[in-house]
Amino acid sequence: MRLGFRTPGPWLLAILLALPFVVRDYWLHVAIVVLMNITYTVALCAVLRMGYLSLGHAGFIALGAYTSVVCSVRFGLSPWLGMIAAAALCGGVAWGLGALTLRLRGIYFSLAVFAFGEIVVAIARAFDWLGGPSGIANVPRPSFLGIKLDTHFSFYWLAMAVAVLIVTFFARLEQTRFGATLLTLKTEPGERLAESVGVDTAAHKAACFAMSCAAVGAMGAVHSMYLLFVNPQVFSFLMSTDLVIYAMIGGTAGFWGPVLGAGALTALGEQLFSVGYWKTLVYALILMGVMLLVPGGLSALSALWKREMAPRAGR
Repeated sequence: MRLGFRTPGPWLLAILLALPFVVRDYWLHVAIVVLMNITYTVALCAVLRMGYLSLGHAGFIALGAYTSVVCSVRFGLSPWLGMIAAAALCGGVAWGLGALTLRLRGIYFSLAVFAFGEIVVAIARAFDWLGGPSGIANVPRPSFLGIKLDTHFSFYWLAMAVAVLIVTFFARLEQTRFGATLLTLKTEPGERLAESVGVDTAAHKAACFAMSCAAVGAMGAVHSMYLLFVNPQVFSFLMSTDLVIYAMIGGTAGFWGPVLGAGALTALGEQLFSVGYWKTLVYALILMGVMLLVPGGLSALSALWKREMAPRAGR
């Protein structure tokens, strides 16, 4: 049985389209942050499904954000070109890094990607041209059809469009032969079996990692435009761990896992913003509870409910 993404129904798109007309600016802000984190988590889950735990996706988000900001602020290019450059650079770097590190299994890959993320943040902090510890401010927002995306209402459409495109891409990807092959690479025996029938597993894994990082790089560019600045502290290791927590709580087996996990916890996190590091403690407690009670994550609740109800229906 294939446990993969299912493309969201039209009703979900209808909700997203209607949302900015029925909520106030604060909730539009929450919705924008939720859309960003859902996108990051969906992209991360593509790597998790291969059996690789990435603890450095925040580094690629930072790389995408800084690439976009440098293009628009330092070189005066259009923010749209900056977004494209961010996705291309992150995808290219991830391909090269993946070709080297995806040969590793277990903690070794996780540490290698974690080290890359720390290097990106350290470089941004070290060079004044990249803003140093203070970062770069006055990041321009793009215009669309002559409309400046400088309000919550207008910027929401950009965040929604990028999120829908990326999530739909990964949803469709798993329905392809390439996506089905990726699911077989989760274990070493599965990888060896795939190689025995002529599958270039190294190329498949590198391509998946590159697509995942290109996606978070593009949304990282949107992230920097929304904040109007870019700063090394925004993309700390805690951001990478939060994304993993979103995925684990939601569940990595299907479409609704990362959507539920990232959506619910991001909305909760926005309410806990003032308590600082206590937010991480709350996340950890929720993760512990979900792993103990529902090991498959929130997306597995429907399956558990059906199994519980099946015996009763047969009586």
